[in-house]
Amino acid sequence: MLEDSGLQCLYPPFSASVVDQDRGILSPPSAHVHSAFSPATSPSRKHIVHGEQLQHSYTMPLDTIYLTRHGQHRLSWTIDFRTGTYRAQFPTPTGNPADPALTSHGVRQSHELAEHIAGPEFHPKPFRIYSSPFYRCLQTIQPSVEELKRISAESGKSQPNGQIGSIDRHAELGVRIENGLGEWFGATDFFDHPAHPTPEIMSAHFPTLLTEASQTYKPLLIPSRRGETIAQLHNRVATALEGIIADIDAEVSALEAELPPDQRTSKSVLICAHAAPLIAMGRVLTGRMPDDSSEEDFNVFTAGLSTFKRREASSTPSAVQSGNPHESSSEKPLAEGTTFIRASGSAPQWKNGRGVGGGWDCVANGDCSFLSGGAERGWHFDGEEAFNTGPMAPPSELPANVAVTKL
Repeated sequence: MLEDSGLQCLYPPFSASVVDQDRGILSPPSAHVHSAFSPATSPSRKHIVHGEQLQHSYTMPLDTIYLTRHGQHRLSWTIDFRTGTYRAQFPTPTGNPADPALTSHGVRQSHELAEHIAGPEFHPKPFRIYSSPFYRCLQTIQPSVEELKRISAESGKSQPNGQIGSIDRHAELGVRIENGLGEWFGATDFFDHPAHPTPEIMSAHFPTLLTEASQTYKPLLIPSRRGETIAQLHNRVATALEGIIADIDAEVSALEAELPPDQRTSKSVLICAHAAPLIAMGRVLTGRMPDDSSEEDFNVFTAGLSTFKRREASSTPSAVQSGNPHESSSEKPLAEGTTFIRASGSAPQWKNGRGVGGGWDCVANGDCSFLSGGAERGWHFDGEEAFNTGPMAPPSELPANVAVTKL
């Protein structure tokens, strides 16, 4: 299913784009449509678009979400469909066959991503950072996190809070591992997929990312090891994002409640994950679920960066399709075996333009302008990846090893 599409980024940096109200995605500019956060549409909250500031008069919650996919990694492992055994073609750092490291090209992408995020024009810089627990995701954002920490330490209080390119003085740059953002594995009825790497394992590999403070973070949920359908993946991601947004909103509210308006700043979160969950994130943030899940609506190139801006409370979502008509009404919204740690056991209502956390608009869709290799290894859904093959085959049968290219 993995495709080297060769496509270039479909959308330029978000200052040059406008909202496609039917899909919540920015399209190339038009003389007939206002930009996503022009004074005509958002007069009361401060948003920063290449230096332009719009004033606000109340406490600002989280208003920007950055999504990035891990860099390129070694692609294939095999699954014995008779036993459910995973085998890696190359050794992996954590011993999990579905948890490969980046290639040298992927490492290069991670440094180019860091240079972009740390650049003086990139604003607002991350206030909180979340990641899937898999090695390739943490490896991808490691240069970004370390560069942001360097800038924060060097600048100290020399830059006014909220200045273009500055890091918020209340930013926490330790990475919060959220299992609810983890890899997608197709549904199976007779074996368990590999377990997520634990924080203890990952802290040994990434001690500069997983600080003592970030290791106290408790994930919202852990996906079922029996996998998920596409619909269940979307609901799992919606549950995780709703909790993340609520957590950050509460933290911002506590920090800024007593501050005067001119000291309140735009807040953003950086999330690193995998292709399938990232596509699902785009859909649950905007509230737009296509009838065909294979529609190529959100770009998930390796180390590309998508940006989402929060809608105003008064925004009214456009009429859209109600979702996948093939979704089974008897299917559970969240997969059997999902472990709920802090999240409730029910998925939020996010379709029909609603979105989680009040709804978001995509203002940059898979931007790869900062990557020397451009847009690489695009991916899209191509039906369910189900392993419901019934009882295991007798031992006398030959192993049914099948190569799998994952996300």
